[in-house]
Amino acid sequence: MVTGMLDSLMSAFVIVFIMMVLLFRSFVYGLLAMLPLTITITFIYGLIGWIGKDYDMPIAVLSALTLGLSVDFAIHFLERARSALKETGSIKQTMNIMFGEPANAITKNASVVALGFTPLLFAPLVPYVTVGVFLASIMAISALVTLILLPAVLTIIKRGKHD
Repeated sequence: MVTGMLDSLMSAFVIVFIMMVLLFRSFVYGLLAMLPLTITITFIYGLIGWIGKDYDMPIAVLSALTLGLSVDFAIHFLERARSALKETGSIKQTMNIMFGEPANAITKNASVVALGFTPLLFAPLVPYVTVGVFLASIMAISALVTLILLPAVLTIIKRGKHD
């Protein structure tokens, strides 16, 4: 069952990428939207392997949640950034806008959801503790990647086109 879920994760990853390309109507923005997802999955599952935890059912279930949660922030950030870039024509002004209300909303959302799962840390069953730790970590990592790496890469790409 776990092997099947791992295969499903890989298939879903490809499908999410295709959906992002179609959503943004851009291969580049599709790739950018996948950054938080890719880094979050790599970090979380690398950490799982590093601490020696097996890929069990709770971890397998988290795989599906990781896909949705990690890409959500990227979609909101990139869509708003694209809109602001069209309005301003400047990557610097766009980033000023993005680190106002949009970044604040992403930060609050990630914090609230991550904190919402922390009571699971005190659960008597280990699978609940695992889910609590990893969901809070997923929210934190995907929000950080969205707010740090996406703006950096977007700025590099747009500066290359002579802002």
